[in-house]
Amino acid sequence: MHVSRFSCNLVLVILTTACLAACGGGGDDALNVVSYRIGGTVSGLGTGKRVVLQNNGGDDLTVTSNGTFNFSTSLTGGAAYAVTIKVQPDGQTCTVTHGTGNTAADVSNVSVACSTGSTPPDTGNGSPIQGVAGVLGVWIQDLCVAANGKGNRQYVSVTKTADNAITFDQGMMSYAAINCSGTGSTVPGSIFSAGQVVFSRSGSTATLAANWGVWTAANTQHPIIWAVKVNSKLCQIGDATPSALPTAADVEGYANLMIPNGACYTKQ
Repeated sequence: MHVSRFSCNLVLVILTTACLAACGGGGDDALNVVSYRIGGTVSGLGTGKRVVLQNNGGDDLTVTSNGTFNFSTSLTGGAAYAVTIKVQPDGQTCTVTHGTGNTAADVSNVSVACSTGSTPPDTGNGSPIQGVAGVLGVWIQDLCVAANGKGNRQYVSVTKTADNAITFDQGMMSYAAINCSGTGSTVPGSIFSAGQVVFSRSGSTATLAANWGVWTAANTQHPIIWAVKVNSKLCQIGDATPSALPTAADVEGYANLMIPNGACYTKQ
């Protein structure tokens, strides 16, 4: 039986095409996709406690001990990641640093630092005001300023407007004694609205609750930290972006310098 060279070539082409199709053609981009793991380190977590982490609002990861962690779902190159706390450990507050970015390699520097303190309630969006029971109401500044033969102190009246927001008014109290002893009275015409603070996150130590947020007054926004010290002192601390005092321990150290100088407020 005679087989032409054309027939042989045709059979060869058909076989080669079938082989390439079965092997994916050798040019399937899916074979070249690189994925990266998202992880980091948990520290300060108490014995027997657990913290639940999320990445990009899902991929829940329960961590029960200090050390390294990795989410089960990897991300492709250039994908965004955002590590957050879904469930705080009982009696502790954990904060995340280096928790956002875009992948270019395995991510291993996410830091979850836990400290003993009040656990904020689950409010869904934003972060609650820690030490909220002590924040609401009237606070008088400890600093007494003598003027016109009298003593004067500034005060703030604080109202909670949401789980993560407050408004506050400022005013002046006048005292007959230049050292502000005795009972003061509100200076007529001194009260004005100081604006609103919306808090984005909270943290705590054993003796202080810190709340980081943005203060809006007269259509101008300023980063600010409100720190409640054992529910007896309120310190308003001007901040920067990124925060100059990124942890509750940093805030407490600064507040401890402010309090002896009378710059903080006492709950009335």
